[in-house]
Amino acid sequence: MITVKNLTKRYGKIVALNTVHFTFEDTKVIAIMGENGAGKSTLLKICAGILPFDQGEVLIDTFSITTQSLQAREHLGYLPEMPELYDRITGREFLFYIASLRKLAKAKETIENLAQLIGITEFLDYELGGYSKGMKQKISLLSAIMHAPKNLLLDEPVYGLDPLASRAILDFIKKRQGTTIFATHSTQLVEHVADTVYFLMRGNVIASAAVSSLMQQYGSIENAYFYYKDGTHA
Repeated sequence: MITVKNLTKRYGKIVALNTVHFTFEDTKVIAIMGENGAGKSTLLKICAGILPFDQGEVLIDTFSITTQSLQAREHLGYLPEMPELYDRITGREFLFYIASLRKLAKAKETIENLAQLIGITEFLDYELGGYSKGMKQKISLLSAIMHAPKNLLLDEPVYGLDPLASRAILDFIKKRQGTTIFATHSTQLVEHVADTVYFLMRGNVIASAAVSSLMQQYGSIENAYFYYKDGTHA
């Protein structure tokens, strides 16, 4: 579970997040939607402990991301929108490096099992500099989940990926145990895998609801999004 209380983040005079509240429940898939600049990536980076914030509190399974960072990170995995990887090492070398940082037992077995699950086994011994965007996304996802975190943060997990890579990641999201939170522009992605969706605009949560309820009421997540978005300008 991830709990966000009264979270505020400013970039100078720009308020990226304005006293937002979230409770991301266990075993749920939660989508965060919003236009560019809405605060989606900022929220995920703060929850992952990458960005500082001005006020509020973030708890990862009751551990504070600021005062109990090590314990919180043990319960958390994070996939950025644009993973930064070391081009001159192989995928396998990169994963063993991550495993050593996390002091994982049975790293070889874990890497092989997850690589097969995600569909990247045949590329593990290629240099990362030769990976496609989809392959980089998969290897980064593997590095984010190899310590079996209860909570997983994904920033635009399938943006720019080919259909095969997208399907592999979507299948993983559907099947995994734990809490998965992803930021996206894709209404179809929300409809296919999310249990709950939050609509974020200019740093404020303008609405949240079960995806099934919104689909029944508005016919699609796209219709629901524009209904709430347009309502904020009334």
